[in-house]
Amino acid sequence: MKKSLLALAALTAFAGVASAQSSVTLFGIVDAAARNTKNGSAGSIKSLVSGGGATSRLGFRGIEDLGGGLKAGFWLEGQVDTDTGGTGYNFQRRATVSLIGNFGELRLGRDFTPTYTNWGAADVWGYVGVATTANLRAGFLGQGGMATAVRTNNQIMYFLPAMGGLFGQINVGAGEGTGDKYVGGRLGYAAGPVSIGGAIGKTERGAGEIETKSITAGYNMGFARLVAGYETSDYNNGVAGAGNVNNDIDLITVGMTVPMGKGVFKAQYTKADSSSANYDATMFGVGYVYNMSKRTALYTSYGKVNNDGNATAGGLYTAGSAGPAGMRRGESSTGYEFGITHSF
Repeated sequence: MKKSLLALAALTAFAGVASAQSSVTLFGIVDAAARNTKNGSAGSIKSLVSGGGATSRLGFRGIEDLGGGLKAGFWLEGQVDTDTGGTGYNFQRRATVSLIGNFGELRLGRDFTPTYTNWGAADVWGYVGVATTANLRAGFLGQGGMATAVRTNNQIMYFLPAMGGLFGQINVGAGEGTGDKYVGGRLGYAAGPVSIGGAIGKTERGAGEIETKSITAGYNMGFARLVAGYETSDYNNGVAGAGNVNNDIDLITVGMTVPMGKGVFKAQYTKADSSSANYDATMFGVGYVYNMSKRTALYTSYGKVNNDGNATAGGLYTAGSAGPAGMRRGESSTGYEFGITHSF
């Protein structure tokens, strides 16, 4: 009996050490919103959408202490559509494995691009909803089938270790003969109330390419936090002669978040300007998030997009993606939504 108790105590102690050295976490967000979107003369649509305040997701992440300051980690995360139950769960939000140490982090797999991460730092809406800067940005960066506006596949990523507020990364994504070949980097500083970052990235698909550069900054004044960003992108389809397409866009955004009671008020203005005269528009958004607890929040937001009258059909922007098709040049798109977000 005494030997059995000693063996059980030893086993318990070993399990405690093992659990301290290795951990796996299940996490996620469930978000849904009632939305109304009106696209000029095309009319309006009322809908229930997933991810108005934050993208609904389910994920698994883990870390193992290998000793000597070295750790191994993994991250698998996929989108869940709460309005329909999903169209097939996968891990396309993130699928990575890492080695982490005093040298920084070496990460392999599918993840955010540095150009998106830098621009996202200046979007008070988290790149979702009717007022996000994605409403003016995503369409242009998807030209020619490019799929690197937010994430890309087959990446080798290196992240600098913590160095007194300095941060940086370099990403290289292999095209592997059929996909998008990407190379990009980000460098910046964040300490106290100040943050600033710059990024550059280039994507190649066949003969076509798109190059993106950006700079973003933020300043926390205590009673409010201000953010601003500038991004320029140039696309060329690589075709010689009359078939050549050479488009560009400049994005400028300024936003603010103001703590109010248990919640946060948000406001942002974004302008898209193109010398090719196909992608000009402005957008303004306001909203409020009320935190019922650390994990549950109610939110409402409103966004309005004003399209330039000279914009072509390929350059018309909308407040969110749930509105009707057929909007005309120079018309506006408006959207408002009420939703709930729960994280776990």
